[in-house]
Amino acid sequence: MKTNIDLVVQALKKVPEKRLLIIDLVNRVPLNGGDLDHLELARIQPEVNLAVAEAKAYGAHTLMAVNALVRVPAVTEA
Repeated sequence: MKTNIDLVVQALKKVPEKRLLIIDLVNRVPLNGGDLDHLELARIQPEVNLAVAEAKAYGAHTLMAVNALVRVPAVTEA
């Protein structure tokens, strides 16, 4: 019989790896004086907006998953 933790682990193993657009974007925008190049960010503003929206959505879904896991009752091994 599978325990709650076994089911959670099995479900988490099925979650595909996610590469967020914002990480790729930050890695390719050059630095200017230690900060991201603001002119380049302005030039690609639609892409920045999309990357930010994706990151916010992913973060919100991550919080929902964490909250669901927190509600799983803790059990002790017998």
